[in-house]
Amino acid sequence: MTHNAYDSIVIGGGSAGMAFATAAAKLGARILVIERAELGGTCVNRGCVPKKILWSAGQIARTTRAAAAQNIATKTVIDYQALIAKRDAHIADIRDIYAGNLDDAGVALLRGQAAIIDARTVDVGDTTYTANQIILACGGRPAEMNIPGAALLSNSNDVLGWTTRPDRITIIGGGYIGCEFAAIFHALGSDVTLIHNGPHLLDTFPKNLALHVQNGLASSGIRIRTEDGVTAVKQTGTSLGYTCASGLTDTADAVVAAAGRTPNIDQLGQFAETLVVADTGALAISDQFETSQPGVYAIGDIADRLPLTPVATADGTALAHMLYGNGAEAVDLDLVATTTFVYPPAAFVGETSIETLRSGDLTPLAQNVLSDVDHNEAFYQINAERDILRGAAIAAHGAEDIIAMAAALIAAKAPVTSLTKATPVHPSFAEEYFTEQPRRRR
Repeated sequence: MTHNAYDSIVIGGGSAGMAFATAAAKLGARILVIERAELGGTCVNRGCVPKKILWSAGQIARTTRAAAAQNIATKTVIDYQALIAKRDAHIADIRDIYAGNLDDAGVALLRGQAAIIDARTVDVGDTTYTANQIILACGGRPAEMNIPGAALLSNSNDVLGWTTRPDRITIIGGGYIGCEFAAIFHALGSDVTLIHNGPHLLDTFPKNLALHVQNGLASSGIRIRTEDGVTAVKQTGTSLGYTCASGLTDTADAVVAAAGRTPNIDQLGQFAETLVVADTGALAISDQFETSQPGVYAIGDIADRLPLTPVATADGTALAHMLYGNGAEAVDLDLVATTTFVYPPAAFVGETSIETLRSGDLTPLAQNVLSDVDHNEAFYQINAERDILRGAAIAAHGAEDIIAMAAALIAAKAPVTSLTKATPVHPSFAEEYFTEQPRRRR
């Protein structure tokens, strides 16, 4: 059976697909969204949202424990099951809001697995749907490790679906996801080991910022093993035993593979095999988001762009205006800020490998009274070229917000003197960040 034609069929109801569908429909296009699972995609269901809620709970736990250690507060225990139940109820509400947004925009929503037949035709079960364009926005999934016992590993989807917290966790992979899980579950009370095959964690971050984060994780009590990797996992009673390339053997209640993600290209049928893939493993696209097959577009984590929710949302909106509006430009990836939610968050934007104008770390004022941590939590780095701001790196409470302001200055090609013309609040991290000469640590 063939269904009436649409202007665009969107495969995937995550951040990119939702942004495209609602924007295109508001521009007058007839849009069909096909989603095989939950609306919201990775971010809402298995990524940013559930992770950030856990991170916030971990922040409360850290702060309370630190104050208790200074005899100025009572230690509290996080009820993990209650936390997860409230978190999941909130996520269900978000999914309902997304469904309502599609309905309000006049977007048709179909639940099922899509198989692409050609550049204008998609099958879902026994029904065929046609459109002028097909928009691939079906995201990615955790990459699998090819080692003995790999089936015993947990991935990021599993971790964010846990209803009980393992007491001992070993995490494989020191990228931003691995570091976040290590920080969060250690804050919530788990004993955590983090194993990474590189010389230091966060290989894709500016080195000084990465080392600052690594030192902070280590000083908090997380065991870190670099230049090593897990080569096998096996069941050992009620625990998991694992062996490392270095010869180390140990056990844990859960071993988590946090070693990257794989775009869902292989789940779209044989036609998807004709699409050119970039070196990253994602679909190669033009400046207009078009794949190697005319009329087939890719946005979000399946496309060769930065796999970040803000990029997916912006790209979905931009493509809608390219196809049905007055045109648009894709966001400049050099101005996209990246953050890892450790404690405190660490973020960077722009070019951080060029000349460093100034950098430093400091102990936040309250840490001297409310915590016994000996690690200087805050860090900053400002990069410039010919007196023009080009990059910034920050580790501080609120870094995810401060870095956006740095990105705006970099986008405006602001001179370095822009940082010193305004007078920041005292005492604050911003005072250190914007003051020309580093102040004495507070």
